[in-house]
Amino acid sequence: MGKKAHWMLLAMIFAMGMLLAACNGGDDGVDTDADGGTDPDSEEVEDDGGEDTGEDDGDTADAGDPVEGGSIILGLDGEIPNLLPAHVNTTQVRDVEDILHAKLYRQQADELELEPYVAEDFPEISEDGLEYVIQLRDDVYFHDGEQVTAEDVAFTVGIWLMDDYGGQTPGLFDSIDTIEATDELELTITLSEPDANMTFYLDTPIVPEHILGEYETYDELIESDYAQSDAVIGAGPYSLDEWVHGQYLTFAANDEYFGEGPYIEEITYRIAGSPDAVLAMVQSGEVDVANIRPQDVSTAETIDGYTISEVEGVNVNFMGFNHENELFQDVRVRQAIAMATDRQGIVDGIMDGHGLVSHIPHVSGGPFDGGNNTEHPYDTDAALELLAEAGWEQDGSGQLVNEDGENFSFSLITNSEAHVRGEWIVAVQDMLNQLGMNVEAETMEFNAYLERYYDGDFDMNAGAWSLGLYADPEFTYHSEMIYPEGGNMFRYADDDFDALTKDMSQIVDPDEYTQVVQDAHAFISEELPVIPMYNTLEHQAYSDRIQGYQHHSRAGLHRPEEWWVNE
Repeated sequence: MGKKAHWMLLAMIFAMGMLLAACNGGDDGVDTDADGGTDPDSEEVEDDGGEDTGEDDGDTADAGDPVEGGSIILGLDGEIPNLLPAHVNTTQVRDVEDILHAKLYRQQADELELEPYVAEDFPEISEDGLEYVIQLRDDVYFHDGEQVTAEDVAFTVGIWLMDDYGGQTPGLFDSIDTIEATDELELTITLSEPDANMTFYLDTPIVPEHILGEYETYDELIESDYAQSDAVIGAGPYSLDEWVHGQYLTFAANDEYFGEGPYIEEITYRIAGSPDAVLAMVQSGEVDVANIRPQDVSTAETIDGYTISEVEGVNVNFMGFNHENELFQDVRVRQAIAMATDRQGIVDGIMDGHGLVSHIPHVSGGPFDGGNNTEHPYDTDAALELLAEAGWEQDGSGQLVNEDGENFSFSLITNSEAHVRGEWIVAVQDMLNQLGMNVEAETMEFNAYLERYYDGDFDMNAGAWSLGLYADPEFTYHSEMIYPEGGNMFRYADDDFDALTKDMSQIVDPDEYTQVVQDAHAFISEELPVIPMYNTLEHQAYSDRIQGYQHHSRAGLHRPEEWWVNE
């Protein structure tokens, strides 16, 4: 099999696994005594949503042929702080980037696979896996009329390689030795070592070198007008017309767009500020599309003029430990906290059942679940026994103390824009306080939360991940990947895990790679560097005005350039 075909097969295998996971669905019986609860409501109804069936990756609404013109308003519950693609990597930012920018590869419309977008085809990869050659289309232009070339792609990737890079995805392109335009529309990437995920990483939005090439440092880039104002230039279906921070962003149709559409003339993203405000906008008919929290679905279903779409998500919500905190360095303590958390009760009581329990930091039952995971059932008596073994026992007042009389105290943080996480961390606080711990639940604005998360200024955090077409536990948990070297924000370090996952990204064979990921997830399910909480079900309300609507499992707002409106 040729390398190109091999990579296409790899993507298909991963996608099929995701589909199988999704088909386990919300109707699956979930053992309430097992590792209980899931929260379908991840703060980000992220690009890692889910799908209804193995054949259709989400809801669609279609009536007649597309009609050009009109406008729609999309409701967002959080701010868009920055539009430099290398900097911020949240769902809402990606939704905006998807209509503003073009990429070499993008998510397919109806499958969990990549497809060529600006690239003519998938990369031609050398037999040793070290050289990638990509041909670009010749009909792609930025909004200012300049053609998108291989130089632009090389510059874009080069932002991640800047010495002072400080974005949310460090290490993403560290395996690249050189990246250069070997012709106007030909890109050649040479790796220092094979990287099984390189093709998937190349779905990053392409930015214009002719505008940003004057900036020599990453700090200069993120402070530029390009990153923070309506000076942003992309090559996607819509151009940014006006940006008033904290209020709205307005986009105009790009008549020179090389793909299908755009049919709708103007799209406005309105910043509501909170999920409650978003729901109020739907109730008053002020927005055409909005994400709906699981606990608000029954309310949204009563609103005239809207349809509620549900797709099965491939996000996972989790609670993470800061392993530099001595409280959490004993695995028995981490296991006890998992066993004292009634996750199924959280799903049933807070999310109205709209979620699926996960025992691994990915999709349970998917391709990266080997079925040999350790479950930590809800059992407060067993949790207290583990804590006693670790040196923590209840005193006369029921407080957990160690032999020095110190209380078991810590904080659990999340961001205030999260849909239901702000609610369930309060439930977790109560559960753990009843065990004798002293837990403070804190919510804060997203940027403040991110700053503490990346700086390691937290005890425990509640967060969510979008799950891509690949899984890379090495990047997230290996000791050499502790931030800022990689994505290990938890400062987790374990010699056995390091040995298990070392250089796994260099494994090219998909079966071998999947096996290593499964083994890594089994390890994580036992040692719990994080506690998986749940996989999500995601909901959107969309106006009856909208035709051609799509709701995809891996996008908060999927291809609105292919929608149209009937006025």
